[in-house]
Amino acid sequence: MVTEEKNEWLQSLPTMDELKKVVFSMSPTSAAGPDGMSGKFFQSRWDIICDDLLSNFSLTLITKTLQLYKATSGQFINKDKSQSMIPLNTPSDIVDRVSKITGYNCTNGPITYLGCPLYIGGQRIIYFTSIVSKVISRIRGWQTKVLSYGGRVTLVKSVLQSIPIHLLSAISPTKTTINQIKRLIANFFWGWDTERRKYHYASWDTLSYPYKEGVIGVKKLEDV
Repeated sequence: MVTEEKNEWLQSLPTMDELKKVVFSMSPTSAAGPDGMSGKFFQSRWDIICDDLLSNFSLTLITKTLQLYKATSGQFINKDKSQSMIPLNTPSDIVDRVSKITGYNCTNGPITYLGCPLYIGGQRIIYFTSIVSKVISRIRGWQTKVLSYGGRVTLVKSVLQSIPIHLLSAISPTKTTINQIKRLIANFFWGWDTERRKYHYASWDTLSYPYKEGVIGVKKLEDV
């Protein structure tokens, strides 16, 4: 019986030492494989090809895992909508190799998956502009309407604060993004006087305190 622990071990990638042991356990006189190379070739050129060999093995394992998922679930992977995300300065020969083995086009990112940005490296504010734009779009549709503070509170709690919940449950956006969303929601709540926003009589953090303390009890995005 394959336990969960054994299953994780079977799916884990080999280390360089483990791969080296396999290569040097091959018979130097063995017949060449599908790539035309014998065990002697891999052993004599190990120092040159070891990194490429490990990366090829990893890519092949990922591809086989996706194929197993397709066979098990019955769900097909749309290659036209699938991409391999690689660092910006990746050499062209590696990009070609990744595309050939996986069958997917390569991109430097970021890409959006289920509403969340996927990226390589540190966070950038631009990765989260779409979620900010959604909040702005909602607010614009309400600005021409006459709303009481009670009505604004309802819209803030039921609509505006629910927009970023999915994103916040998956990743942590930049502090600048969080503060920008909070500022937009606060400006909507307090309203505008002609072309200027009205005075804010309390900070948004203060308004997040519960009803029993005399405020409206909105959620703090940092706590989601």
